[in-house]
Amino acid sequence: MYKHIFYHIIFIIIIATSCTTYQNTSGTRNKNVSFIYNPSSSVLHPQFVVYNETDTSSKVYLKLKNKELMYVANGETSQAIIKVHYYLYNSSKTMFLVDSGTFYYHFKQFNTENIIKSFEIKTKDTVSYFLDLTIYDENQNAENQFFISIDRTQRINKNDALIVDKNNNPYFEPLHSDTDTFKIVMRKNLPKKWTVSWFQNKFMLRPAPYSLGNYNRFMPPKPDSTRVVWLTDTSTFTLKNDGIIHFYQDTLKLGFSVLEFYQSFPEITTPVCLLQPLRMLTTQKEFNDMNLLANKKESVDKFWLNAGGNVNRARELIRVFYTRVMLANTYFTSYTEGWKTDRGLIYIVFGLPVTIYKADGIERWIYGTSQSNKTLVFNFMRQQNPFTNNDFTLVREEMYKISWTQAVDTWRNGRVYSVAY
Repeated sequence: MYKHIFYHIIFIIIIATSCTTYQNTSGTRNKNVSFIYNPSSSVLHPQFVVYNETDTSSKVYLKLKNKELMYVANGETSQAIIKVHYYLYNSSKTMFLVDSGTFYYHFKQFNTENIIKSFEIKTKDTVSYFLDLTIYDENQNAENQFFISIDRTQRINKNDALIVDKNNNPYFEPLHSDTDTFKIVMRKNLPKKWTVSWFQNKFMLRPAPYSLGNYNRFMPPKPDSTRVVWLTDTSTFTLKNDGIIHFYQDTLKLGFSVLEFYQSFPEITTPVCLLQPLRMLTTQKEFNDMNLLANKKESVDKFWLNAGGNVNRARELIRVFYTRVMLANTYFTSYTEGWKTDRGLIYIVFGLPVTIYKADGIERWIYGTSQSNKTLVFNFMRQQNPFTNNDFTLVREEMYKISWTQAVDTWRNGRVYSVAY
């Protein structure tokens, strides 16, 4: 009974915050934002990094893929026109609008893979913010919308440092190689002396959605190494192994992190990496037996051939499953790879939800429609995590067991699972 009351409260919170968040952009009471996890919903896929540059402002860096822009002849050159529109909400207590803006970028066509730009927004310490951002390509009449949480509530926040490469360009995603060198640009008046801890990437796949237990609170592991460093404008670092390097003052929560994963991230290409996500479709004993085999590729191939029954069907299962794994890594990576997280787990096994309601710190995923006799609803709550602002934990319930078992059995019987009702 109490859990059903809790779900009802969550729904009320989401609806209330959604009304405030989207009243200036959509004009509808509730906005379905499932497109944010659907790469085919737009031709534009920019990336963003936020840096709290001063006590009263944050800088938003955006990276645009040149191949996704449309250039139109303008005299002797070709030009792309990008419009940026944003609403900035104070999300500390109740969601209310504090700033908005619209501006344009005009790009001449250059032979470069990415274009990096930045703009400033008004923020201040002790406040958390929710940024509703839309990017328009005027030439091809295309757009995409994004939602970014900005936390300035602590004395030191995760966005108080900007991780840059040797050319002083921001990193927009985790490091991929032990040869990647990075520097740290910090907001003014932060200390120079920092404690640095390194955590090896030993994080496990999250349990099935019906598994009850104390899974909601993130417990940082014991660091594999710790030392003290002095950060200057010339300090450079490399990560020699996959994992997290965390810079902090006093406690872990007063700091910022740098993550490194394997070379091909967010895609998975090696046999070892291909094997690991199969844990969500197997029993622990099955997975252990597969993992013991020296030839991991043979283990993976055998699993999918047994599931598909023939090579063509196995290939289709592999294509869809590992595409979902890659997308989970793209959207849900936090302190660990996205496929290991609660949202990644649900996304891979069940597919893209029909409906997503999102507010700052809350996501509600709905499979099925209001006309359906049956719907499946998952609620995710953002957790306090010293390493990331993107750690969302599923509110688990025993009632998910039937749906989960049906979905896993569908995959194992050679069919891609997606909710069609």
